[in-house]
Amino acid sequence: MKKNDIFTFTAPNGVEVTAVVVGTTGVQDDYFGRQFLDHVCYAQNRLFTYYEWIDKKMYGEILVDYCILPDYDAMLESYSDHLVTLAEEQSGM
Repeated sequence: MKKNDIFTFTAPNGVEVTAVVVGTTGVQDDYFGRQFLDHVCYAQNRLFTYYEWIDKKMYGEILVDYCILPDYDAMLESYSDHLVTLAEEQSGM
C-alpha cells in the first residue's frame, strides 16, 4: 500500500473498518530478519499502525485516539459515497 490508499480490514473487535494510509514509515525487519511494511493509517478518528508482512496484514496499535483530520475524513466519505453509487448502479436503481 502507499500513501492515500483506502482499504478495508477487520478490527480486533470484529468490526469491518475502512481506513486510509497516511504514510509508510518504511521497511522494518522482524526478529528473524524477515521484512515487513509499517504503515500509519487513519479511520474512525484514530491514527494507528498497520503492518504488511509476507502475505499477512495486521492491525498494530493506536497512536492517537480522538483526532480529526478533515482531509482524510473527506477522502473516506467520498470513497463511501462511491461504493454506494456502484451498489445502486449494480442493483438497477
